[in-house]
Amino acid sequence: MKACRTGTTAALFAFLLVVSHVSAQQPASSFPEKTVRIIVPFPAGGATDILARLVAERLSGALGRAVVVENISGAAGATGTAAAAKAVPDGHALLMGTGTTTTLLPHLRGDLPYDPERDFAAVTLIASFPNLLVVRPGIPATDVKSLIELVRASPGKLSYASSGFGASPHLSAEWFKRLTMTDILHVPYTGSGPALPALLGGHVDMMFDTLPSVLPLVQQGKLRALGVTTAERVPFLPDIPAIAETLPEFDVTSWLGIMVPSGVSADVRARIAAPLVSFVKEPAIVKRMQELGAVAATINTPQEFDAWIRRDHEKWRRVIRETGIKIAK
Repeated sequence: MKACRTGTTAALFAFLLVVSHVSAQQPASSFPEKTVRIIVPFPAGGATDILARLVAERLSGALGRAVVVENISGAAGATGTAAAAKAVPDGHALLMGTGTTTTLLPHLRGDLPYDPERDFAAVTLIASFPNLLVVRPGIPATDVKSLIELVRASPGKLSYASSGFGASPHLSAEWFKRLTMTDILHVPYTGSGPALPALLGGHVDMMFDTLPSVLPLVQQGKLRALGVTTAERVPFLPDIPAIAETLPEFDVTSWLGIMVPSGVSADVRARIAAPLVSFVKEPAIVKRMQELGAVAATINTPQEFDAWIRRDHEKWRRVIRETGIKIAK
């Protein structure tokens, strides 16, 4: 009797494994079968959340099912990302992945509750976010080249503010220092809110920060923009050079895109990606992204997005190794 029960248990377990595998490899023809949720690993109201809700609206119409946004914030995005990693891999749970949670934190922290390379598959890139290098008006540099010359002539005398240790603006500055072999004092703040008044008041000399934070001050003549951190000029800011025009290796781009737990079939990923190709090209969406300081993506297929992520991983692996930056546990 005991052997019979053991055999029955083993058979049931094998059956459940088969069912689980079939569910995970759900064909696109039967997807979706229920409400789809997009997990946003940050609080409601920010750019990631706003764009996720626009994506949800478009996907709902295209897939014929409700698509809802679920905000699971905490630990700089790690909490919500870990929750998405544990979701059933059938395409009904999506993640609004970001550069911070996918390709940056893994190299800054050794205690992440997920492995982005193992736990997720790419669907499509939605937008990228450049940072902007600005200086206060009292600094005589008018472009990146003259700033480098100025800093080299006065090592350790100039300073830069950052909106937080380990964040993209901080790493932008440290990578700039590394590539130019210059010595610029880091003055960290707890966000752009306190950092910008320090820059405007002359307490620090320069700063890398997001477009929404500093672009209005540039347009008002209170700060001078020297360059964007993306490899090429931002389409809606054609008069501001890319730092890469002076430093060809420099490319710091924050981004966000749709990802799914590993195991979701290629057919389902392609079906999710398809309606978003035209979505990111629509004039109204492009304009809304500009208002958020974002550039609409031109990388649309899961394969293209996967290659983008891999390049970003390798870049940040190198940057963080060479700068020695780590976040304490």
